[in-house]
Amino acid sequence: MCKGDRHLCTLRGGLTLARRPSAFSALIAIDKPAGMTSHDVVSRVRRAVGEKRVGHAGTLDPAATGVLVVGIGQATKLLGLLTLDRKGYDATFQLGSETTTDDTEGDITRTAEVPGELLDPMVAKLEVSSLAGEQDQVPPAFSAVSVGGRRAYDAARAGEELELAARRIRVYDARLLGVDATARSWELSLDVSKGTYVRSLARDLGRRLGCCAHVSALRRTFSGPVALADCVTLEELEARGAELVHERCLDPVSVLGLPERALSLDEVVDVMNGRRISLGEVRDDCVVRAPAPGERVALTLGGGLAGIWRRDGRHLVCETNFPQAVEGVRVPIDARSLSPESPLDERGARALVRACVPAGRAYRGGFGMRLLDGAVECLLDVPYRAPFSTVAVGEAPEPVRDPLLSEKRALGEDRRFVCAIGAFDGLHRGHRALLARARAEAGRRGCRLAVVTFSPDPARVLSPDAAPDELLSADDREYALIDSGADALLVFSFTPELAAAPYERFVREGLGSLLDVRAIVVGEDFRLGARGAGTVPALRELGRADGFDVIGVPLASEGGAPITATRIRGLIGRGSVEEASALMGRCHFVAGTVEHGRGEGTGFGFPTANVRVDVGACLPAEGVYAGFVVVGSALGTDHVGEVAYPAAINVGKPRSFSPGEEGEPFLEATLLGFEGDLYGAVVRVAFVRWLREPRTFPSLDELERVVLGNVSWVRATLGERGVELSGRRA
Repeated sequence: MCKGDRHLCTLRGGLTLARRPSAFSALIAIDKPAGMTSHDVVSRVRRAVGEKRVGHAGTLDPAATGVLVVGIGQATKLLGLLTLDRKGYDATFQLGSETTTDDTEGDITRTAEVPGELLDPMVAKLEVSSLAGEQDQVPPAFSAVSVGGRRAYDAARAGEELELAARRIRVYDARLLGVDATARSWELSLDVSKGTYVRSLARDLGRRLGCCAHVSALRRTFSGPVALADCVTLEELEARGAELVHERCLDPVSVLGLPERALSLDEVVDVMNGRRISLGEVRDDCVVRAPAPGERVALTLGGGLAGIWRRDGRHLVCETNFPQAVEGVRVPIDARSLSPESPLDERGARALVRACVPAGRAYRGGFGMRLLDGAVECLLDVPYRAPFSTVAVGEAPEPVRDPLLSEKRALGEDRRFVCAIGAFDGLHRGHRALLARARAEAGRRGCRLAVVTFSPDPARVLSPDAAPDELLSADDREYALIDSGADALLVFSFTPELAAAPYERFVREGLGSLLDVRAIVVGEDFRLGARGAGTVPALRELGRADGFDVIGVPLASEGGAPITATRIRGLIGRGSVEEASALMGRCHFVAGTVEHGRGEGTGFGFPTANVRVDVGACLPAEGVYAGFVVVGSALGTDHVGEVAYPAAINVGKPRSFSPGEEGEPFLEATLLGFEGDLYGAVVRVAFVRWLREPRTFPSLDELERVVLGNVSWVRATLGERGVELSGRRA
């Protein structure tokens, strides 16, 4: 039986669980500096926070820098449960020499001339991209691999040679960042599977090219869901100690990637004594779903992780308990409940904005079809591009290279996928429910998840004169889909020709040209192909012939009505941004460029930003809103450098003093805590709460009084300074 300490006590935040074995328990990400081992980092963390029980997940070589996940207190029990099965690196491959350690720490063992053509960026790009795919890799002689109970690096230091067996690894993406012809080196970005040695990639590539190579610099950019933006430095931790851990600790539920079951106070005693509890309401990415038999579920109470249990029939049974509770669980924020009496703290503000603005950590935009950090972007008409050349009857066919060969190689030998297909307009809670169902189905079948969508939105092609405003731009939608946990993203160019094609051809030639489709997951009202003939029943009939299953997911509902993009647009159009946020599972935002405007707020001591909103964006009704302006927005940067400033946002037409002189619609935001020049900058404006209707004013004094009142509400509720989305204060 799984039991906790029987002596109960009060936890941080007033939660009642069990006696604390440590002062606190949490996961934190450290930006490891060069020149120290991962164990050295653990030692410094122990001293900085005053805790002996500290460990790390995912070893980094001494010369490497970047993301290292550290567990403190009972959170060390989580380290063995973290999959962190994909890791990202920025690396420098030094051409011309090989070393004993395959990096700069070892002695040079071989040298070779570097052909001039390898310093041509186009040639280098092709060679680097060839690294993508599954392969067998022999670890470096100096590595932590154990053979017969002995570490390889111990044997290497003793001058002994161990025969290290090759291991199957996958390079999801390999991309050239630059070539330094003078230094004869390549800068690379890599997305690889757990257990991949970048040093071995450099060594093997150098041998294949005949010029030798080793790693001269290595920085881990992400480890599973944890990125550099989530990290703190050792210097910051030593300066602020446990206070910084409480402020910047990772959400253990998010890092573990588990569905969540919130506990009631009445269930705490049963949980601490290991007595089974009912399934209750289990949520996955804000979507309610039933866990699969045997699936692990995170039990939470307030802001703490109380245990990891698993489904057994109609109940949850104990696997691991945390009597102290691991802190850091993000409690969903309901914008409707925010007020000066119930304000956001800095951590809540960061979570609110990060939830609505896609990070797109792994994505790099562009054209064509290729593997991009695990996301296959297909913007070409792949279904209608023959994989082999056509020849006249009677002629001998010429062998032609499969144009999708590199993409297939990058996907790996195992191309079994569950496909979630849809337009995903706005990526609201209904879409998230569909994606959660698809993820669960992929896990059950041992497959990967591919999300299939279209660009532009089909409605803009089929009914261009009546096309609805966008809840998300095409780029933001793709970034959000990648952030949702897809293993691959296929974006098909939606054209009239594609719309007129039979659904059978799209499935067989489009999806079938790349993937071994095992199941298709769509909404129950989904239609595909010419005249919308590809309904769920029709797809099931096709699946019976072609060997795949089709799952129609019922529409999610709220308040007795389905959650649809049309319903959400209606709420936004009426100014009910809080209600729209509840249906989307995030705040609505628009993007635009700052221009010179009226600057009314500047005269009252606050900087204002007049934003020309991107064409086609869904603007809320005229009025004044409380929200955030995100400065430094850049797609694909994982929020690094982005700062969210609390703001009073005016949407409407200029009419402060003259009702008869209304101009073009505008968006003007009064920012709190910002200093500097924003003209020409691209910003994102997130709407949190409706404040008041637009109105004209009889005098400047009355305008000033109302504007200051709006600003006062924003300051009291959302804060008075910018919050850096990567975690540091602005």
